[in-house]
Amino acid sequence: MSIKGLLIPSLLFRAIREVHIRREVEPILGFVPSLLLGGLGTALAVIFTENLPLDGNPMDALIVSTSFSTILTGFILLTSRQKAITQVVGYLVLENGIFVFGLLLIEAVPFFVEMGVLLDVFVGVFIMGIIINHIQRTFSSLDTAHLQRLKE
Repeated sequence: MSIKGLLIPSLLFRAIREVHIRREVEPILGFVPSLLLGGLGTALAVIFTENLPLDGNPMDALIVSTSFSTILTGFILLTSRQKAITQVVGYLVLENGIFVFGLLLIEAVPFFVEMGVLLDVFVGVFIMGIIINHIQRTFSSLDTAHLQRLKE
């Protein structure tokens, strides 16, 4: 928890400071449509989870709907933002949704689930840090729309 709560956010804040990011000016999908889509996705996740044949604890339905909703929110952030740093945040939200879903398996193999998720987070954060650094050096901006020039 200290790694996810302290180390990873401090790495992201350091990256933001180093590349002088203030805020995303032109996202692909606006903020209000993103919120509406996220709310709709949350409602659909709850409805979908009610129809699943889950055994055991009644909290399982809450865990599954939370994980589906968080995964969808991560996909929205990952695909609807142009700055690489906000795409990293989307990846982390997506990974947190997968982690929440992994909580269903925590009684069976707790250590392996946690270590697998932690490894995924580290790999994702370090790869995205490298990508952000290269994008910033090459294009002097973190707007991923500039990557269209690489097609040619």
